[in-house]
Amino acid sequence: MICLAVEEDWPAIVEIHREAFGDEGDDVARLVQELRESEWYEPGLSFVAEDEGRIVGHVMNTWNWIEGSGIRVLQLSPLGVLPAFQGRGHGSALARASVDAVRARGEPVLLVEGNPKYYGRFGFVRADGLGLLPPPEAHYDWAFQVAVLDPEANLPQGRVVYSPPFTR
Repeated sequence: MICLAVEEDWPAIVEIHREAFGDEGDDVARLVQELRESEWYEPGLSFVAEDEGRIVGHVMNTWNWIEGSGIRVLQLSPLGVLPAFQGRGHGSALARASVDAVRARGEPVLLVEGNPKYYGRFGFVRADGLGLLPPPEAHYDWAFQVAVLDPEANLPQGRVVYSPPFTR
């Protein structure tokens, strides 16, 4: 079951990311905490996955912007599921919840930096092919992707700038 994250969920959320990301877990847990405390956090777009009453996964969507403009764009990141609960559809349900919620807000696009084989199932494609260039901190150009949520909208163009928590 997917639910909106609430205040009481945050200790479990931090631990989920710490465990889900292995050697990078402490960095991702720090990122989640910094994003939550920043102006870039969007509380209505943070979701948890529950399995038999236990929180086993989390995803958040936060704001970035297009360089040289006032245009803001949402990014799905990070998404984590406890290792013992991976492969059961929790991550897919969280990704779908993010895409659906961001679309419902009327946003034209949603960004992600991740595995194209995984995120392609949710409508993500290479962002640079649509005029959205990855920020310098992106690990791989091919992993920087966008889901077009409103095909009738004028899509933002230019280099994406990650919010400060992503660049620390």
